[in-house]
Amino acid sequence: MSALSAAPITDFPSQLGAGDAVLIVTPRGRETHFSWRKTLADLPVSGSVDAPASIHFATIGPDGDLDDAPAGYAVARHSRTEFPRQAEPDPSGLPFLVLQSPNHARIIGPHFFGAGAKGFYHIAGTARDLTFSNIDARLAGRVIETTDDSNISGLRVSNSRVYGAIRGFARFHHLSDAEFSDLDLDGAGVDGGGTRVCQMIAVTAGTNLRFRNVYMRRAANLINALERGSTFVQGDGIVLEEETSAAVFDNCHARDMGDAGFDMKCDGITLTRCSTARCKYGVRIWRAQTENRITACHFADPKPRPRNAAACLWVGGRVSIDNSILKTAFDTAAIRFGKGPDTDQPQAVMTGGAIDVTEGAALLAGEPGQLILNNVRLNGTPTTGVMQWTGDRLVRG
Repeated sequence: MSALSAAPITDFPSQLGAGDAVLIVTPRGRETHFSWRKTLADLPVSGSVDAPASIHFATIGPDGDLDDAPAGYAVARHSRTEFPRQAEPDPSGLPFLVLQSPNHARIIGPHFFGAGAKGFYHIAGTARDLTFSNIDARLAGRVIETTDDSNISGLRVSNSRVYGAIRGFARFHHLSDAEFSDLDLDGAGVDGGGTRVCQMIAVTAGTNLRFRNVYMRRAANLINALERGSTFVQGDGIVLEEETSAAVFDNCHARDMGDAGFDMKCDGITLTRCSTARCKYGVRIWRAQTENRITACHFADPKPRPRNAAACLWVGGRVSIDNSILKTAFDTAAIRFGKGPDTDQPQAVMTGGAIDVTEGAALLAGEPGQLILNNVRLNGTPTTGVMQWTGDRLVRG
């Protein structure tokens, strides 16, 4: 490992190469945080497979031992950040670090308070074999942001959390071969408004994406929705846009989202052991890919918003649902059909599991579509058959 001499936190090296490491330490229990306003470094990072570069935030214990910061303790604080406001916070400001084409790099920590929508970490260029872990953020516009032309593969994000996410945890423009695991992402009800929409994890394009043990809560954008020219309520958990494919979710959960827990505009998605509750839509399925599959999931208590319908599932394409449970709430539907980009005949095929249509709710709603049931307990009764929704009435086959 190349030696880097001790220096103030503001004196970053000009670049990191193979085996180089930056260790950023503060005394544990220190009353004042490191306060920052401008970007500390615009840093090219070029590690190697055998000797990755690293940046590690830690605290110094009373015996001189190094450890991650304790829960609730922030190492760094954005000097422009105010305390959380519930109405229309403006997550402005520069990122803490800009990482230029970070290849074979390991980023650990920090615990921090405040960041703008450009992220605490801002990634530019082509990145390969990049990991983030042990991040604890409070009141962050975004934790990780990327430039429009960035291209990232081999990303791993783990064991991290955010409380008070205004625009979300992370956004990627082109991302492939990535894994997100053991994340706790909480919008905390901080409403950025209709022009500052929160999406906890957003991916524009890419393939082979894996999500495991991701927990998401309380992202809803209701204030000034009309500024977008719409009454549509926003706020999502994970959003995969049209140019993504092959996404796998295992044990992922969303609660209290203004729109969807999982907004899947892509082809080839698989959800296993996932759940949603009190979201406008639990899952949105847009494409007609026959490999879209939901297994052993639980979608309950969809929450309508003013002028916004709600359902356990919104289906504008096609999906297979196995051994799962759909439970409605008043004035909602189990499945609401919509218009997807590649079919005018949305279809859901459900095998096993159960649908509980509570009083004042509907089995199907929305645009015309078809639900095929194979031994599904519909309000407690084993049911097999075709349910055709014409757009205004239900026709049983």
